[in-house]
Amino acid sequence: MTNSKPHPFGGCDTRTLQAFPPPHLLSEPLNRFFSGRNGKDLSQLCACFPKRWGVYVLGGVLRNLLLEELCGARIVNGDVDIVISGATSPSELHSVVREFYVRQNEFGGVKSRISRRGILFDVWRIDDHATKAGAPPPRSIEQLLRHNLLDIDAVLWDLRTGYLYDYGCLDAIRRGRIDLLGEEGISQNFAAAQVAHLLIVRFKTGFELSDEARRFVREASDTNDVRSEISRVLERKLPTAKLELERALNELIEEDVQLWPLTR
Repeated sequence: MTNSKPHPFGGCDTRTLQAFPPPHLLSEPLNRFFSGRNGKDLSQLCACFPKRWGVYVLGGVLRNLLLEELCGARIVNGDVDIVISGATSPSELHSVVREFYVRQNEFGGVKSRISRRGILFDVWRIDDHATKAGAPPPRSIEQLLRHNLLDIDAVLWDLRTGYLYDYGCLDAIRRGRIDLLGEEGISQNFAAAQVAHLLIVRFKTGFELSDEARRFVREASDTNDVRSEISRVLERKLPTAKLELERALNELIEEDVQLWPLTR
């Protein structure tokens, strides 16, 4: 399936959703990652979910495993993002995972930990994602993946079927460049968090940013309040690299304005 839709900063999105049945490129890396405690914790968490729910691992850990597999990168996975379809409300999700509740996340879901030293699971409903406000519920995996900000995050693993779905992550890794997916992934309410995330992914991968991604950083960081919030998010998520990431942000903000026409 190939799309041809406007890009928020010009151009066209012509990405193709790819579906890989098991065994696939991540089958063995996922088996290794979810062996031992990680696998036991994931199984215990999923055992709480009703069978009618769809359960998907999204983004982060999959992106990092692909970087390791394709580029030899070594990136520590601090948590696993899990999205749920079929839960009728945030309160239903909370009630199902209440035994493992750590705190609420920014999407109205929950951060859960199964064993005391185990990995953190960030669990939320598809419908509550920050960039879903005002949009109809996703009716396909492609719609879910399109609501990521970055192409390098647009990868999903279906725990029920074992299928791997890619909507730009593999191409981003092969190019060594990070780009925006499209307007569905941009959230005005979470601008600081999105800029911080983009900076962290760039830092971890060492990849260059596309002109569109750089322009997004510049436009989303247009006030001192937003920049202060970006610093707070960086302090929380990657304190050891905060100063380096702030320098990178300042460099992007101060780039020649002629790179992009600022009319919208």
